[in-house]
Amino acid sequence: MVRELAVAPPYSLHATCAPVDWARGRWADQDWIAGELVWVGWETGRIVHRRVRQPDASPILTIEGDADPDLDRDWVMRVLGTERFMPEIHDPVVLDVAMRNPGMRPHASGTLFSGLVDAVVGQSITVKAAAVVSARLASHFHPGIEIEGRIFWPSPRPVDLANADAARLRVTGLTWKRAEALVAAGQAVLDGRFSEPIDEPLDSTRAMLRRLPLVGPWTAESALLWGIAEDDAFPMGDVALLRAARNAYGLPEMTMKEMEMRAPDWAGHRAWASRLLWLELFGAARPGPGATTD
Repeated sequence: MVRELAVAPPYSLHATCAPVDWARGRWADQDWIAGELVWVGWETGRIVHRRVRQPDASPILTIEGDADPDLDRDWVMRVLGTERFMPEIHDPVVLDVAMRNPGMRPHASGTLFSGLVDAVVGQSITVKAAAVVSARLASHFHPGIEIEGRIFWPSPRPVDLANADAARLRVTGLTWKRAEALVAAGQAVLDGRFSEPIDEPLDSTRAMLRRLPLVGPWTAESALLWGIAEDDAFPMGDVALLRAARNAYGLPEMTMKEMEMRAPDWAGHRAWASRLLWLELFGAARPGPGATTD
């Protein structure tokens, strides 16, 4: 079943979904294939999939798949940031990138828990390596479904991780501490110590995350940024962000401290600034054959 959703322009699926394409087909639950986002996940107790395109860079998204059409609007809001808009940016370098990518919106996993899982997995390793381990982890809990010639696995649910054996999770490539931290995160959801934020102060959510094992500042901020697209999440100490800042500012010798000293100029929208700098370094998702992008 094909359905269409209108989005407020400017909107670029290619810029928004760039982080998906950066892993080049390694993420467990999503991929960028021939100019199309393919996503697999749990919804209303079952595994569903969506395939999303933006024909000719129009303000229309076409969606196919077996997910409930009534849930499409909520899904595109959480995952594709369709109701989020570029903030007012004063830093001239970041502003220049924003002006060249006006249709970028914040892509996210859609839940803080999924963002936390990815952040714990991704500690101190590259994006591609994290995607590989994430796929192994997801395949530990589900056999997967085949779409476009590859297997996709839904992100593990809290109950999956809460009941997992940390020792067995190590076969996915996780360290002991990370495996134990993921089990503890799942258990925290089941016993009420972790919940998805609903109109809660950002500092309260940060504090909740920091109480979990192995969750330091970078992990908490990354969970907020990639899980629920929090506007002002800022993963201090991120090596890829330092590379992106050096590239955008033309300062190849910039130190981590020097980059973080610029963060006050991004106050209130530090996640947007980070995404724009990464986009400048790694580029938008590749267009499909014969496609046009904004």
